[in-house]
Formats: sequence, structure tokens, C-alpha cells
Amino acid sequence: MKEIKAMIDKSKKPLITVVVPIYNVEKYLDECVQSILNQSYKNLEIILVDDGSPDRCGKMCDDYATKDSRVKVIHQENGGLSAARNAAFQIATGSYITFVDSDDYISADMVETLYFGMADNEAEMAVVGFESFFEDGTTASSHHEKNVFTYTKTEALDNFFFNDYLTPCVCGKLNARRLWDTVRCPEGKLFEDQFTTYKLIDQCTKVVFITEPKYHYRKRTGSIGHSSFSKRTYDLYDAIHEEYEFISKKYPGQCSNITVARITWEIVFVNMMIAARRTDATVIKATQRFARQNKRQVWKCKYISGIRKFQIGLFMYSLPVYRLSYIVYKKKHPIG
Repeated sequence: MKEIKAMIDKSKKPLITVVVPIYNVEKYLDECVQSILNQSYKNLEIILVDDGSPDRCGKMCDDYATKDSRVKVIHQENGGLSAARNAAFQIATGSYITFVDSDDYISADMVETLYFGMADNEAEMAVVGFESFFEDGTTASSHHEKNVFTYTKTEALDNFFFNDYLTPCVCGKLNARRLWDTVRCPEGKLFEDQFTTYKLIDQCTKVVFITEPKYHYRKRTGSIGHSSFSKRTYDLYDAIHEEYEFISKKYPGQCSNITVARITWEIVFVNMMIAARRTDATVIKATQRFARQNKRQVWKCKYISGIRKFQIGLFMYSLPVYRLSYIVYKKKHPIG
């Protein structure tokens, strides 16, 4: 893909598109939309995509559009998160685009922080920190300190591989609209962000990360992140392999890091099976074999901790002990 250089004039405030896919979130929608309407950055195009929601969300969307001319509404039959996002691309006119999930909310200056972060650093992608909030009222932030980090493309890919500062989630990010010209969300897939974000980074020359938690992510029972294991969960496994093939072929110098990242993500997939009391001997054995074949890269990798290396070693050579230790861990940490 062709690299895209940022050309941002800070004296201007270009139109920024905010896309909100909506399905069955009547309880949370107003908090989400109000947080967008009240942004300190005012030149917004807000696209609400009612993805066939069976509750009052569709009417609520129309009411927002009546009250604020910046709001556009799409009503469509239920097609899933990716289909809703893709529908928004058909009418989006902003020079930059960001996504907000309809049960989350954003700080009043999130868009402004992202835009000026891009402008100050001549980046094509800007990212802010996350704060997770749970149904019991507790919260957890991705980062507590206030820092700004600017990455080259390869540095950004490394951070993305290991879910460090750059997570797969498309939310909490502002992208130059052109990055999406050749990328779309995969319809009919779960873990859709895992299929797309690395393709966006691939087109960047710079990515900026602002550590302040400006995106507020609701963790609730029934969300994708906490759904039970099913055949569709294998979409994550497919995404891991698709990403590995893409990066290892295009960036040979990143091969060691993407290899270790593949191992860690495949173990995440196995963990999901363990948590759901499911098993797939073929996948588990293949992951163990691949890890053993590349154990030197694991031991040398600077992006994972000594504890994580020990866990991977336990997974490679003593699966029953690893399984038991993970079950004990999940009992103590049922969410997250």
C-alpha cells in the first residue's frame, strides 16, 4: 500500500467524521451521543448507524438529527458491527474519521486532543488512552501518566503486535480518511478490528499516542469481549494468521516480533477456550509446536515480560499445569 504523508494546517479545523454503530443499546445511547455532541472540537459530522436495533434506538437517532444539524442517521437491516461501520463510509465527508461504540462515551476534549496530536506530530493516525469501566462501578485505565509518544511505522507495528500502546480497537483513534480508501471492515466477522488496524498502520509514516485516557470503554456482560466461546470465535484465530502472513511477507525485518506476537495471540485464543471449558487439540498442538520452533525468538523478545515468557514456556511444555494456573487466575479475575 502507498504511504500517506500527513499535511495538516493547524490554523484550520477540518471536518471530522464520528461514526457510531448502534444496536440494542437504548440504555446507554444518550450518554454516548451527548458526549460526542458536547465535544470542544465543534466541526463534526456525526453519523449514527441504526443497525436494525429492535429497541427505541432508531427513534432516538432521528431525534438527535432533528435537534443538531451535524447528525446524520442511517437506518438499515441488522448486518453486524462491520456492516454498520462500512455503511457510514458511503456518506462520510470528513477529512478525518473516528469511531465510538454506542455503549461507550468519550471525554469532552477527545477529538480535539486527537486532532492536535496529529497536527503537532505530522502523523496520519493519533491514539488516546482507554479507561475501562465495569458494571460494579470500578474503573481501570490503560495508562495513568500523561505522555506523548511518536512512532515510525515499524515502531507502531511492534506496539500493535504486543497490544502495548496501540491496541487493535479502531475506537479511540483518529485516522486520515484516506487510510480507509482501500480498507473496509470484514462483514460477518467477530474481532473485526484485528483484521483492519494493522492495514491502517501499514499506510502511515507516523503514529502518535497520547496516553491520557480520553476514551471510556464499558465492559459489560454480553459484549463481544465477554461472550462465550463459539465457532465464530475462530475469527480471531483467522485474523491472527492473516496478520502474520501480511507482516512477515511485507516486513521481513519484523519477522521475529510478529512471530512472537502470533504465539502470544494464539495463546490468548487458547485461553478463551479454557475459560469456556472447550478444547481443540489440533489448534493447541499446532500452537505448542509453533512456539517450540520459535522459542529463541520468545526468550529474546524485549516486548514481553519475564513472567509472560515463563507462562509461554509453561504452555509449551506443561499444558495441564498451564491450564490449571489459568483457571485459578480467572476465578480471581473474572473480568478483564
